[in-house]
Amino acid sequence: MCLNSNMKRWKNIAIVALIVIYFPIIFSFVSVSKNQVLCGEIIPAIRDSVANQFISRDEIGDLTLEKYPGILGRKVSDVNCEEMELFYTKHPAIESCEVYFTYGGALHIDIAQREPMLRVFDGNSSYYLDTNGKKMPLFKNHSAHTLVANGNIRKLASIDELVQLSQVIVEDEFWKAQIEQIFVDSKGEFIMVPRVGDHLIEFGGLDRMDAKFRNLRALYKTGWESREWNMYKRVNLKYKGQVVCTKG
Repeated sequence: MCLNSNMKRWKNIAIVALIVIYFPIIFSFVSVSKNQVLCGEIIPAIRDSVANQFISRDEIGDLTLEKYPGILGRKVSDVNCEEMELFYTKHPAIESCEVYFTYGGALHIDIAQREPMLRVFDGNSSYYLDTNGKKMPLFKNHSAHTLVANGNIRKLASIDELVQLSQVIVEDEFWKAQIEQIFVDSKGEFIMVPRVGDHLIEFGGLDRMDAKFRNLRALYKTGWESREWNMYKRVNLKYKGQVVCTKG
């Protein structure tokens, strides 16, 4: 028993010694190898290219070679991936970016695009607001299918009012399918245009917003019969505890 115990102990010591000696050698070898690997190709990827196509893989490749003309053939260890990520995220279509190398010196550039929530028509100008409420420019090669806002946009106390209302609409599947346009009237109040039905929704301001949407949902789901959807011209939600429908 004692002999077997000693042998087992010496065996464990030998294994630990091999690990201590072996791994530093391997790591130093990998480090030396990395310093010798050259960037051989650029592989851009657009994670959400099905929904939006504001920027393409070819454009990412062209941007890379324009900004870093000598990157192909450069040592991997000399490439600052974090600096490259900062460069790409300055592009108006890009929300986030991850830059990294894989075995053999392939440079990967994984892009996530910004997601437009609303297209705003404000006088002679037009732009998107993304899901974070930040402005996005229009792009020549792609137009996003989004909720639309127009009218007296500058009558609003803040563009944040439009952002808040739009977020409620696009984050709810029912309202996203039903509401297609937000109009700002001369008083800076909201009028919404539905996809189904021949009526306008006089929403007013953002006061009691949850109650207004709750009342409107009840009207659509339980208040009207199918023949009534096109009978009314206006649905007024501005009065507390009431939904006023008018035919004229």
